[in-house]
Amino acid sequence: MIVVCKRGTKRLIKGHRYEVTSLFNSGTGSPWRNGKIVIKDVGRFSVNSFTDTNGKEIAKVDYQATIVRPRRYTFEDCSKGDILVCNSDRYKTFVKGGMYKIEELTTVNSVVNIKYNNTTRNVTTNYVKFVGIKRKIKFNSWSFRRLNSDEAREISLNHILNNEDTNIIIESVKRNIELVDDKDDVLLKILAKSILDPYRHNLSVIEWGCNKHGDKLSLESSDFDPYLNMTLADILKKID
Repeated sequence: MIVVCKRGTKRLIKGHRYEVTSLFNSGTGSPWRNGKIVIKDVGRFSVNSFTDTNGKEIAKVDYQATIVRPRRYTFEDCSKGDILVCNSDRYKTFVKGGMYKIEELTTVNSVVNIKYNNTTRNVTTNYVKFVGIKRKIKFNSWSFRRLNSDEAREISLNHILNNEDTNIIIESVKRNIELVDDKDDVLLKILAKSILDPYRHNLSVIEWGCNKHGDKLSLESSDFDPYLNMTLADILKKID
């Protein structure tokens, strides 16, 4: 369901089309919820701020978009040789968005003593080791995902045509920033966060960006040197 904003706010643009995830406008629901519309990735608003795509008032109905949630990739789904994509930026060994090939899968069963009631319980911990990464890690289904169709197709074609898997990270590096596909995008976003951060203390914008927002990437001040003499127009082109 698509609606058009007729009243701009800090979060909405007048005349812009928005996708609806929920609509409560039938008059049969709770008074606090009736007359509300939920815009995807934006928030909840009054229906009076929108029209349908024909410029008419929003229909007096309730609506709920169908949301298909992808099934999480579990440890049981993993096999040696599978390629996974890192979803998290909390690792120092892995880069978010990087592709890694599974080298080894290990399950460790142990017994843990529970002190407060003097009992024990069995604990199963699953570990995964990726090719080229020295240490194995606890498998976390939120931190890694399967390849999507485009990624799998690109790797397959590259392997057939060039006999190599160029997109797969098969070695550890001292600095994860060297593994990022769009280095400009990552560095400029970190710089923007640092500029807007009011808690930099006595550090410069770049020093704070390296220490606070880019620590997992092992950033150095020199990484930002290419942007120091650029015009705003040049920087905006790189962001686009």
